[in-house]
Amino acid sequence: MNPSDINEQLKRKTGVDFSRYRDPELVETLGNAITFPLFLVKSLTRPVGLMFLLLILAMVLTDSAYFRAWLTFPGILLALINGIALGLVLFIRRIRNDMKKVFAISAELSLQVLKDIGSARRKLAGNPESFPSLLEIFQGVNTSIVLPVIKQVIDRKIPFLGKFIGKLTERFFNAVNSRLGMRLKKTDANEHPSSQASPVEIASWLQKAESLVHAGRNQISKVVDTVSMVVSIPFLGIFAFVFLVSLIILYGGYTLTA
Repeated sequence: MNPSDINEQLKRKTGVDFSRYRDPELVETLGNAITFPLFLVKSLTRPVGLMFLLLILAMVLTDSAYFRAWLTFPGILLALINGIALGLVLFIRRIRNDMKKVFAISAELSLQVLKDIGSARRKLAGNPESFPSLLEIFQGVNTSIVLPVIKQVIDRKIPFLGKFIGKLTERFFNAVNSRLGMRLKKTDANEHPSSQASPVEIASWLQKAESLVHAGRNQISKVVDTVSMVVSIPFLGIFAFVFLVSLIILYGGYTLTA
């Protein structure tokens, strides 16, 4: 589903047009926060280089020409796979650091939406029956504003591998967003004023919602760290499996050619 469709669904549900917040200033702010595309090449080339260095070292230390030949053919492929898998694990750590900054920006933007709703309720919410909860605002900000901007920034900064990195980042982002949403559901963030609420009641709710956002900032880092570990597991598994296979193959080759 594209961002405009998501925004229309949210607008019908909450009465808030989230797309109006997706302005050039926000794009610039998020663009400055997202630095991990700059480290993609370094994250991949260093582990790959290390694996090839170990392979060359093994070739230099062996006296068997047959074993050197054995190292060359399966060894190069295995070193490449091992290096890329390890590099992606390191790259996810870079994404993790940037996601902490991104969700801090998201929290600030959610606060801004809250304040705008409080000061111009009819203009933003149009239909008083659909006054949004903090949970709806936070999820709306992330799915309709922040994530599309992140994908836009990645496409600009990584022209060739942007699609793969964008999918990886989107998976990471959605996992964090989902976990934070589940935590918000356990608080008063899912409550919202009724259509008959007085200005005093609305002001009280806004103050409570603002306090929840400030309190939730402390949870962002822990959630992002947890998601980082989960997203890294497949690549760590590939690295461990291929590394074990490499040792078995190399040991078998050494035994046969010794």
